[in-house]
Amino acid sequence: MLSQVHHYFPIFLDLTNVKVLVIGGGKVGSKRASKFRDYGAEVTVVSLDFSEDLATRNDIIKVKLDASILGEEFLSKYDIIITATSDQSLNSRLCSLGKSLKKFCNNPTNPNESSFIVPIFYEDDDVGIAVTTMGKSSIMSKVILDKALEALKNDPKILLEIKVMNDVKSLLKSKIKDPSIRYNLYHKIFIDKQFESFINDGNIDSAMKRAEEIINGSSF
Repeated sequence: MLSQVHHYFPIFLDLTNVKVLVIGGGKVGSKRASKFRDYGAEVTVVSLDFSEDLATRNDIIKVKLDASILGEEFLSKYDIIITATSDQSLNSRLCSLGKSLKKFCNNPTNPNESSFIVPIFYEDDDVGIAVTTMGKSSIMSKVILDKALEALKNDPKILLEIKVMNDVKSLLKSKIKDPSIRYNLYHKIFIDKQFESFINDGNIDSAMKRAEEIINGSSF
C-alpha cells in the first residue's frame, strides 16, 4: 500500500523568541538545536545525555530528564517540538501529543508524522534557497542545492537583477499607493526589452531611468 502523500507549505520564518523544544541530545537533536538557536529561537534540549557540541553551547538550555515522562504540561510551554531520540515509538508518541496541543512538530525518524520538514538550505543577504526530498534523501537534497548555487554562480546577472528589481519596487512604492497598480507595473518593467538590455550590459543607472520612464508614461 502506498503511504499518504503529505503536502507542505514552504515558508521562511523569523524565529526570534520562538520557544523550541528538542527532545534528544544526540547527533540529530544537537544539529537541530544548534541550527534553530543560530536563527534566534529560544531552544531547550531534554535528554539524559548531551553531545559534546551541545555541552559547549551555553546559549541552549539543557534539561537532564527522561523524555518518556514528558507530558502535556511540559510540552505546552513550547511553540515548536522536535522529537529526535533513538526510540522511534517515543518520538511518535511525543510528536502526536505535541500536535494534539496545536504545536508544530518535526519527527526526523518519520517525516509522515511531522507537521513540518526541516530542509537543506542556503541563505545570504540576497537569496534564500531551501530544498527537501520529503524525507527521502538529505544527501540528494544537498546535491540539488549545490546545483542551484552553481547556477547562480555561473549567471551573475541574476544577482544583479535581484538588486535592480528591489530598487524598482522601492521606486514604485514611493510613487504609487495602489498595490495592484504597482504589481502590474512591476511586471511590465521586468519584461521590458530596453530594461532587460540595460541589465544585461550591467548599466543599472540606465535600467532605473527606463523603469521610471515606464512608470511616468503609464496612466493610473
